[in-house]
Amino acid sequence: MHTEAHNNQVPKRTYPEGTSFPGTIGPDVATSEEAWPVLPSPGQGAPNVVMVVLDDVGFAQLGSFGGLGGRVETPAIDALAADGLRYSNFHAAAMCSPTRASLMTGRNHHSVGIGMIMERATGYPGYNARIPKNAAMISRVMQQEGYSTLSVGKWHLTPPTETTPAGPFLRWPLGQGFDRFYGFLGADDDHWNPNLYEDNHRVPRRTGKENDDYHLSTDLVDKSITWIRERKLVTPSKPFFLHLAFGAAHSPHHAPADWIRKYEGRFDDGWDVIRQQTLERQIELGLVPADTVLPDRNPGVRSWEELTGGERRVYTRQMEVFAAFVAHTDHQIGRLVESLRAQGQLDNTLFMVISDNGASAEGGPDGISSENRYYNGVRDRVEEMLPLLDEWGGPTTSPHYATGWAMAGNTPNRLYKSFCHEGGTRVPLVVHWPAEITDRGGVRTQFHSATDIAATVLDVAGTPMPDVVDGHSQLPFDGLTMRYSFDDADAPTARSTQYFEMFGHRAMWKDGWKAVTLHWSKAIHTRLGRIEHSLNDGDFDADVWELYHTDTDIAEVHDRAQDMPEKLKELVDLWWEEAGRHQVLPLDDRLSERSMDEPDVLEPRDCYRYDGHVHLDMRSTPVVRNTSHSIRVRADIDDPTTGGVLVADGGPDGGYLLCVQDGRVVYVSNALGKEFTVLESTSALKPGAHEVVLEFDRTGQHSGRARLSLDGEVVAEADVPSTNAVTYGLQADGLRTGRDILTVWPDYDGPAELAGRVTTVEIRRGDGPSSDPDAELRMALHRQ
Repeated sequence: MHTEAHNNQVPKRTYPEGTSFPGTIGPDVATSEEAWPVLPSPGQGAPNVVMVVLDDVGFAQLGSFGGLGGRVETPAIDALAADGLRYSNFHAAAMCSPTRASLMTGRNHHSVGIGMIMERATGYPGYNARIPKNAAMISRVMQQEGYSTLSVGKWHLTPPTETTPAGPFLRWPLGQGFDRFYGFLGADDDHWNPNLYEDNHRVPRRTGKENDDYHLSTDLVDKSITWIRERKLVTPSKPFFLHLAFGAAHSPHHAPADWIRKYEGRFDDGWDVIRQQTLERQIELGLVPADTVLPDRNPGVRSWEELTGGERRVYTRQMEVFAAFVAHTDHQIGRLVESLRAQGQLDNTLFMVISDNGASAEGGPDGISSENRYYNGVRDRVEEMLPLLDEWGGPTTSPHYATGWAMAGNTPNRLYKSFCHEGGTRVPLVVHWPAEITDRGGVRTQFHSATDIAATVLDVAGTPMPDVVDGHSQLPFDGLTMRYSFDDADAPTARSTQYFEMFGHRAMWKDGWKAVTLHWSKAIHTRLGRIEHSLNDGDFDADVWELYHTDTDIAEVHDRAQDMPEKLKELVDLWWEEAGRHQVLPLDDRLSERSMDEPDVLEPRDCYRYDGHVHLDMRSTPVVRNTSHSIRVRADIDDPTTGGVLVADGGPDGGYLLCVQDGRVVYVSNALGKEFTVLESTSALKPGAHEVVLEFDRTGQHSGRARLSLDGEVVAEADVPSTNAVTYGLQADGLRTGRDILTVWPDYDGPAELAGRVTTVEIRRGDGPSSDPDAELRMALHRQ
């Protein structure tokens, strides 16, 4: 018990909340003594913590890490690096959710059930996508110790089956120790019209017709600045932990036009020349050893010299947009830094900038203009992308660049995100803390991994990891604090081992040596294209292990496996030991089969009935793609000439719509935003109660025949030659009844809300497939 007094007030006796009352209780107040329970406080001078997580940013894509030969400008991050530290031997888990799980829990990702991205869960402990309560996140620990805890941006740590309005919300950010959340729950989102949540509630979608300069990255930093200011105005002595996870630079690559113009022409030299120039710059910056040489081009990447003029125009535009995307994100980070500086908070803020994995090859050999078309089995050809270059990166595109640029972005490392070679796992890390770091602009070469960030944060905050959190005995940290390295560049690394695994690719690092193997399965083709190489699906013994001394050979050029077989065996044996300890087994390289393991969140039933206005998310919506189905709408229509929306699902890139327009009932099937099948009643609709029925008979894969009925009479029917295979896209939403602000049909010019009232909507699904596992796999592997 102690006393507290402020501004000459009478001191108050206090005691830690949850402990015994230390005052006295008599028969009346005059004979009693009060005491007030108080929450924990981290203590005088405890630092703020900002963890900025970038998405799919490769080792060489920030200015202070080479910036693709100085072409990508990131002055805000570079200023943090110049006043802080750069870690050149820092490693992630090769993919999004796994890295984020390690960052937030301090444990290896398989140990906490996140062996793969959330959407590819299986029923094994290392892969069930459910972080257990015995692996509490540092947000919960810091919250209990008196920190304000804020999460803004990408989350991607909640099982998809738990992301609907039905919850449960235990694995949403607020259930994991954050006071506030603003962002998106999944792997990626549209930066012009995102699907956002605030705390546990959906934020109303934008219409897409606003005349403003909205961009998600700007919005996320605006929210971060506002929330920090609010807290400091009320409790200036209370430190905060901000987890700011940008959607950038994950696809879709979206950047404002004025930012894109700044980068026009900068990448005309092509990825081969730029890759070499980037390495030279990294050597000058002291990031890699002076004798580092580039490995051969990654499999499937062609020489820039052999490309056609059209290919070069497309590929350079892709990189211009990506660079603008990164630079625009950096500008937002700069706004946050300046806000902290203006509030006098920057000096005592541990500010970290991290990427969750290496640069992504998910665009394939040519890149793509539309994620949605790719998910649905339509890959762009270069000649189809050429007419789109002026709008590339804007609201009408959802693009990704070609693998050659991902290769350059990972310079000098081999391969990409999702692989266990250095291109997948070695990522940039900047640490800035003026109050404690004195070696300004230093480079640190100690090996560290994502598991070490949590231990470092708690060390800096003066908050040890409790043995018990919320009644659950805690797993020990796998990570170690990095604080010892802040002012000692020559200190030996505190780490001695780290295993890696993803898609059956594996690696084992120990004391500067690394064994690594590339597992040649069908999953390779989703990254590298159709490369001529034998595949070993399900046969992990057929994998060939390589051996590198990565302390001196960070680019993994000199394979020592043949001349050091004993060292290789030592590391491979150790990998199997670590795999057993950390729930890595069983190894699993399945593709579409794996996508069917997890049960659907939506309870199956014969009829899905909805009364009145409804607005569901996509996970909560009955899937009618690729299956026979019927939609029955009962509505009271006050003014048929005004019309309005009866029911809709999807958005501009695909879906369906039942509406009243110009006094007639209309059904529209939208395939990929390119092909529209329209059925329309012929006679004028009268005010009053009506029943509208749409029946869809599946006649082939993603095709069928639609029949529209009004008040029991068939009024129109037609063949529907194609529909979306797996998703309606990032700009889409789930089922809406009686009102819709999205544009499923560009020719609809009626009001968002029906001039009347939808009383019931009934959806029935027939027999036959309602999913396409291969298409769902494409989407999941791309959206990581």
